[in-house]
Amino acid sequence: MTTSSQITQKNTSEILIVIDTASIKSKYLNNVAVKPIKIKEDYWFAVYQKENDEDSFHSVRIDAAKKDQIKIYGISIDEGSKDAIILNQVQNSKLFRKKVLFTPVCLSRNRISYDSDDLEELSLISMEENFIWFESDISNLGILKISFSLYCLNEDSTQQDLYGRFWFPLQITLL
Repeated sequence: MTTSSQITQKNTSEILIVIDTASIKSKYLNNVAVKPIKIKEDYWFAVYQKENDEDSFHSVRIDAAKKDQIKIYGISIDEGSKDAIILNQVQNSKLFRKKVLFTPVCLSRNRISYDSDDLEELSLISMEENFIWFESDISNLGILKISFSLYCLNEDSTQQDLYGRFWFPLQITLL
């Protein structure tokens, strides 16, 4: 008796969102209100692994099928400060009142490395790193609302405190 199973391959498209936290802090006062503030295009851009002639910094055209998967990551550029961003929600703007299209994923990994400051003996440094992204099966994308929180190092440099909540629209279309 032979059995056959069908393998469905999903391609994954990855988009990196880069946010200029230093500029956001110079423009917007500390905003810990519940409702996020919409930021200007000057303070963020998107990077996609494949370049298309029609791509811009604020819209992406991806070569994918509806059965494929999309992942959205976020990082900050902060001119040497200790700012950090956390993507809170990625939502299809046409479906604001419906469930979120994207699912958050958090992966924790232990990283072990040698302590290069200790020249006397070899010692190990163990550090846990968290990676957060959003993923979804590709459907009718259109304009997505990207919401994030900005955290800044507090005055005594012991922890990061919430600076504010912000959002911006990102246009994603299928080729």
